Amino acid sequence: MTTVLSGTSEDLRSYHALKVLAVATKSGIRLKTKELSSKDEVCALSPLAKSIVLSISDNGNDHVVGGSSSNVMRALASLDPLSSLNGSSDVEKAQVDSWVSYGTSSIEVCIEALKASQSSLKDNDKDQKQIVASIAKDFQFAISVINCHVMYATFMVGNRVTTADIALCSALKEAASVQLWDPDINSEDGLKDEKTVNICRWYNTLLNQDFMAQALSGNASNINNNTDNHTLPGVRLNGNAPPVQNKLYKRSRIRIKEVLANDGANFLNQEISVAGWTKTVRNKGRILFIELNDGSTGSSLQCLCIRDETAGFDQAKKSGGTGSSLRITGKIVPSQGEQSLELQATHCELLGAVYGGDVMGNSVGGANYPMSKKEHSLEHMRQHAHLRPRAGVHAAAMRIRHAMAYATHKFFHDHGFLYIHTPIITCADCEGAGEQFGATTLLGADHLKPGVTLPIHAEKKEGEDSQATDESGEPAKISKKEQKRRAKKLAKAKPQEDSLKPVEVNIPGAVDYTTDFFGKRANLTVSGQLNVETHACALSDVYTFGPTFRAENSHTARHLAEFWMIEPEIAFATLEDDINLAEDYLKYCVEYALEMCKDDLEFFENSKFGEVGLRDRLRNVLENPFKRLTYTEAIEILEKAYEEQSEEEKFEVKPEWGIDLPSEHERYLCEKVYKKPVVLTNYPKGIKAFYMKLDDDEKTVSAADILVPKIGEIIGGSQREHRKDVLIKRCIESGLDPKHVWWYIDLRKYGTIPHAGFGLGFERLILFITGLDNIRDVIPFPRWQGNADF
Repeated sequence: MTTVLSGTSEDLRSYHALKVLAVATKSGIRLKTKELSSKDEVCALSPLAKSIVLSISDNGNDHVVGGSSSNVMRALASLDPLSSLNGSSDVEKAQVDSWVSYGTSSIEVCIEALKASQSSLKDNDKDQKQIVASIAKDFQFAISVINCHVMYATFMVGNRVTTADIALCSALKEAASVQLWDPDINSEDGLKDEKTVNICRWYNTLLNQDFMAQALSGNASNINNNTDNHTLPGVRLNGNAPPVQNKLYKRSRIRIKEVLANDGANFLNQEISVAGWTKTVRNKGRILFIELNDGSTGSSLQCLCIRDETAGFDQAKKSGGTGSSLRITGKIVPSQGEQSLELQATHCELLGAVYGGDVMGNSVGGANYPMSKKEHSLEHMRQHAHLRPRAGVHAAAMRIRHAMAYATHKFFHDHGFLYIHTPIITCADCEGAGEQFGATTLLGADHLKPGVTLPIHAEKKEGEDSQATDESGEPAKISKKEQKRRAKKLAKAKPQEDSLKPVEVNIPGAVDYTTDFFGKRANLTVSGQLNVETHACALSDVYTFGPTFRAENSHTARHLAEFWMIEPEIAFATLEDDINLAEDYLKYCVEYALEMCKDDLEFFENSKFGEVGLRDRLRNVLENPFKRLTYTEAIEILEKAYEEQSEEEKFEVKPEWGIDLPSEHERYLCEKVYKKPVVLTNYPKGIKAFYMKLDDDEKTVSAADILVPKIGEIIGGSQREHRKDVLIKRCIESGLDPKHVWWYIDLRKYGTIPHAGFGLGFERLILFITGLDNIRDVIPFPRWQGNADF
């Protein structure tokens, strides 16, 4: 579905359009604006239109909404009933309509009347003064009515923002611009006049909401003037969250990202305070040019310090240069140089100098500062991981990492999923590969203590009791009579109800974990999937997002020993449901990055560490459906390509049915053959995990991997095996003792259901979005064999 708001340039900047844009940003509806050259073009779209027209296109069905701007606003809000912007009940809807109508008849009429009188009458005209006085009187009465209503209410209707709030706030903003009222609650009039104190509070609260700020800026994430709409109206199955408000916490500084937004128009000629770390300090005698960055954006703010005009000038001059931290207060003014604006400093406070003048760090200077102004290699930055956030590459990667984490939680939350925290310490091996880190206290707390020995199981001799010990700690001797008694008792004992539950087996010479913290061998998890499935079988749709660990002896650019996994599980679902969810999720992350990380993506596209054409590659993912084919079909394509390749081009691994596809095969399919993401399904059971549902041919499993250009496999998923007998068989075939996952098999005993899920390596997603080549550069502190510093 596509929505377009059309109007003249003047109308699209008016408070009439503001009402519609605010609804779009509040509800998440993607709205495209189209500028028309004349009122005649507007009327051609809708003869009823007074200023703006909303066009809605859905699968070939076109609908045009004209009339008043309030009518257009309500029509757009109705496209997303989950937002409840028009009211959540019949009573609320009636109340919202009443207040919207009141705003039109009592506020907007006054505004338009004042504008008409100003354009048609002279300033000193007696009639004009009378008309203006009459308009002001009517307006003040309307203000007092709203002021009384919001005396004990946060919003006009109910406990959330509705179109009533949006319509009235937009109109009152226009009224303030034509000087019909002063909304400043801290002004002298505002403190004295009880008729406006409540409405000022309500108005300023609403105006400072993120969605209103986005609508006012014209750069809202949900308003896109350059691309067509793809998803409308969106889902929010877990409801709408209350807005975040600055009730107590407020920064003592302005973030540089906000200062630079809109070319500094928001703070032009205002005195503000900023704080950050210096990128460069240029000394021009009595003038210092300081490039300051606080990490909120990749761009820096130029601060101009003048010896006789800036307090703290000498401190800043002797700060040690690049890397020092400063708090600077001054006025934002247009710049004389290449940048559009700069801060003329009146006060500069040195917070932390750079002590890099000598190797011991005792003197101020930048000679030994690891993150100096010069360009550094990625390897150098990894060696100084505690300081590399100050490098542009890593800072941009971390901002995108944050954005993708937020997009992940938002996607699943709005789809009605629950976030489940799965354990990091476990006694199960999800993949059955055995590449796990052990978690033990047997080594003691003092790693320097010599002579540490591990307890081992002693070899049991006939006539010894393995459970009891004598005074020396050796297994106690038991009599022949006691041995016979125990044997008879064991023979009479009822068989265990569940033979799947593990029985402790003591192997002589093996480590004895019975004295360890958990009483058995425990490991760091390689996946949260098995645990999160338990909650999917009760709470339906769930996901986990957390750190996982694998003791894999790999030094490639695609592997880490510690990494983060996103693993959703959907109940009552098939493999197709799983694939559809995975494709939607990946596309949402790409869309979110393109809209919310524009500056950082541009940085990576122009960086030698990034990728040329990065954003075009991402748009290609967004705009095209993923190609779906079976593993067998893919092998046929690869075998044919292998036969046709020259010796220089040939794959390193010959493709044949049954192999686990290497990265070169995966990338060939999505980069050379289809030139877009590819979904491979129905893999041979021998190369996939035990929990994947066995297909009817008993040769393949209902698995699906999503392959993307540059990375290869980015998502791996499957329908889970929900049949108990088949699952036990698959465990045995995979070399996993079913007793080790008895609780997982238990789920198939009590109300089993078909369900499916997938896993995505979060760091691979960041690689895919940023265009960086090495996975060690997209995580704050990478861990691989031989490296666990910091």
